[in-house]
Amino acid sequence: MLTWQEHVRSATVMLFPLENRNAAYVTLGQISAMVRSFMVGNLLIGLFLGAVSSAVFGIVHLPFFYFAGFVSGILSLVPYMGVLLALVPPIFVGLGHTGSQELLIVIATVLGLHLVAFNVLYPRFLGRRLQLNPLAVTMALLVWGALWGAMGLVLAIPITAALRIIFAHVGSLKPYGAWLGE
Repeated sequence: MLTWQEHVRSATVMLFPLENRNAAYVTLGQISAMVRSFMVGNLLIGLFLGAVSSAVFGIVHLPFFYFAGFVSGILSLVPYMGVLLALVPPIFVGLGHTGSQELLIVIATVLGLHLVAFNVLYPRFLGRRLQLNPLAVTMALLVWGALWGAMGLVLAIPITAALRIIFAHVGSLKPYGAWLGE
């Protein structure tokens, strides 16, 4: 797929009338850049959460702290359910091996990192790049989550950002693109 990327883009542009091909080419390029930015941003935030979690879990002597930390950090990025999913690996690994005080530190770490990630890191790294307003993001999560369940929650932000880009390049849909944007 990666080797045919340019061919697919060119073939897709050819589906449009001649007068709209340049706009289609630019739109596809912007969508591609947005998806790449979204994926890299999520990866960086997940790696950061995993590294900090692993460090704290190592300090409290949690068994398999490196594994539990990175799995917890990546799972924390799942919309809505992320904080609950992020608690499962360290608690599961820690039961029977650590005391209740260490488990409370683990829970506080996961909750604190989740709050920092979604209130500071996520808006800073992804919000500006995707140029979506918070109401549009919330509505997108509700709509796509209702339509497709968990997969809809994962794909809601990139799909909505792609729609915003498309709307911004189609004359009759520009007001909707402006509403979705910041």
